[in-house]
Amino acid sequence: MSPFMVVPVPREQMTDAIAAIAGAKRIVIACHVSPDGDALGSLLGLGLGLRTAGKDVVLLSADGVPETLAFLPESNTVQISTDRRDFDLAIVVDSGDLTRIGHAREAVESAPLLMDVDHHVTGAPFGTIRLIDGEAAATAEIVFDLLISLGLEITVPIAENLLCGILTDTGSFRFRNTTPRTFQVASALTAIGASPNPIAEAVFENRSFMAQKILGRALENMKISDDGAVVWSAVTQSDFAETGATDADTDGVSSQLQAVRGAKVALFLREANPGSYRVSLRSKEPFDSSAVAARFGGGGHKLASGCRLTGSLADVETQLLAAVATQFAA
Repeated sequence: MSPFMVVPVPREQMTDAIAAIAGAKRIVIACHVSPDGDALGSLLGLGLGLRTAGKDVVLLSADGVPETLAFLPESNTVQISTDRRDFDLAIVVDSGDLTRIGHAREAVESAPLLMDVDHHVTGAPFGTIRLIDGEAAATAEIVFDLLISLGLEITVPIAENLLCGILTDTGSFRFRNTTPRTFQVASALTAIGASPNPIAEAVFENRSFMAQKILGRALENMKISDDGAVVWSAVTQSDFAETGATDADTDGVSSQLQAVRGAKVALFLREANPGSYRVSLRSKEPFDSSAVAARFGGGGHKLASGCRLTGSLADVETQLLAAVATQFAA
């Protein structure tokens, strides 16, 4: 099936996005810190596409490329930073908040025009042009439509990057955000030449020894509410030091916590710095995890979101559990 048989979803400001890209020669594209497969897949997919159109493109990931995603085509072209400030257009992909792109923000904000391409509907709005679709399973879906709307060829490397984004954010099509449209786009990408098997193996079956160790520690530290509806766990700086793991090694832990039978909400806390915790929230319908995250300045999707809190572990857990209880009662 030709990708052009998949009609792009009409989105507000798509015309503006096309015009902005057409009028730009030098473009910087950035993704959020601690990038996942959708962030990097969208970054690379869009960047490679715009390069085929003759654009001078710089790709930025403030935290670089995790070892688990280094298999992505052209991932070696992603930079941690750049001194350039001559961009006509900046595009941020898969980041609900401009603060989440780290020090890449300096280069992004140097451009006179800023575009936000994302499937997160919460967070702090930014950008002159906002190509946002909360119904898309992954930002990669939106990038697919943007490339088609621009009339650009989706090559095999582009397709592989975009398919990685979709597989990552749908959990290999297991998550509730998967829609018929998701399968249509994935089908088009596989028809182009992207193979789901090696991508899925690289993302989901390629965990390091340290990642398995920190998963074990998280499961060991797991707690459950009296009614079994809430499961939570935390890994501290000591846990990271003892296992040799990093924050990047915790990817997928939240899903393991959520797998507990009867659990409606799963909370995973990681101590990024002493007294500072990154929190991942996962939930099942009808619980809105993003409403809990928003109470602490975070955001995301209804069933998957995140935030940050500071304080002692006991205090942070107390605040989160109280917010969850309030949301249950809403």
